[in-house]
Amino acid sequence: MEQMNFNIEDIEKQDEALTEQKDYSFIENTNVTQYKADLAFKTLIDGFDELLYVIPKYQRKYIWSKEQVENLAISLIRGLPIPPIYVYRNEKKQMEILDGQQRILSLFLYYKGKYIKNSTNTQVELQRLMSDQRFNRAEISFEKLLEGQYPLKDVTYELRYREDNKEKVIDISYAQLTKEIRRTVDFTTISVIEIKVDAKNEKNRILYKIFENLNSGGTELKNQELRNGVYQCKFYDMLHEINNTNEKWRKIYGEKHKHSRDVELLLRFAAVEHYFKLEDDSIKLYNYENSYPKFLNDFSDEVIHFDEGTVNMYRKNIERFIDIIEVGDRVANLLLESLYLASTCVDGDYIIGNDFCKKIAQNHSYSSYILNSSSTKSKVQGRFNYVYRKLSKYVDGNKGQNIK
Repeated sequence: MEQMNFNIEDIEKQDEALTEQKDYSFIENTNVTQYKADLAFKTLIDGFDELLYVIPKYQRKYIWSKEQVENLAISLIRGLPIPPIYVYRNEKKQMEILDGQQRILSLFLYYKGKYIKNSTNTQVELQRLMSDQRFNRAEISFEKLLEGQYPLKDVTYELRYREDNKEKVIDISYAQLTKEIRRTVDFTTISVIEIKVDAKNEKNRILYKIFENLNSGGTELKNQELRNGVYQCKFYDMLHEINNTNEKWRKIYGEKHKHSRDVELLLRFAAVEHYFKLEDDSIKLYNYENSYPKFLNDFSDEVIHFDEGTVNMYRKNIERFIDIIEVGDRVANLLLESLYLASTCVDGDYIIGNDFCKKIAQNHSYSSYILNSSSTKSKVQGRFNYVYRKLSKYVDGNKGQNIK
């Protein structure tokens, strides 16, 4: 059989392109309502410290520098407009922040006169912070929660300007403001816009779209980052736990992906298992309409209702797959996804080795399913069936032996 050699980086770029397409499915007969409240700066920050306003735990890391905090503080003091904070009310009646997490955390640090102690690594991993076991305690404050994971230091916030060709510095720390200026700042309003969706069964899909629109400026969030911000449930907790703690998975995939494509791949594993079924020795595709983003969003809509037993079933299957993969080279996402689905259909005690993966990746027949329009239903089904048959044949022919 003719062997093909492909650059895995090119395959991954194509894979990313198909998973980053826009999901243009829309919801009919659904009303979205916005409620605007202009809150005084101090009222907003006190509410944030009391966890009335919370940052979804799978949102982006906090990455603002001290200088960016100072610039925001200058806008606040001078009365310049600060963009609204967009929120939605969760089941615990807290306001989860859809857009504005960097701003509200920066305003909080300014108000407290604090900044992250380790100035060489100031990224606050919100997942680690908001997953803290103390989070649901009534007496905990955001400040204590933050300091429990990321020690803070007292800092001076400054305004620098030039006058008479000399640089001058003014201490603008909140605690150092004059009483009159502080009162003005305390009552400076910041708009908080609450999003309400009347169709509960479509709430998350609509919030996803709103989140996408809100983040269309600046550094655009990737599709899985959007899902991380909206779909918060036991199933997503399980995916992130595997991604963060399973050392074997890190060896298979590599370093944690800055845009959460590793979490997305784990989601893809579970989604193909959920929708694609082995019937008459052939894998049949259900609920797939030539769009990976819609496919994964549809699945995410379902997983929020999964009970603990169902979540544990997927955890077991994903961990089993990770255990039986023994590869030294990076395997493309499309092949890993196909191997995962095949492994759920092929029983037995076997190991999938590096050479086996290479033979498939370099095979001309397999390559025809991954090049050009690889997200079409026919190519997805062809790819899955090709890998399933190869794995099934190899396991049958090598019972009691490792696949290498």
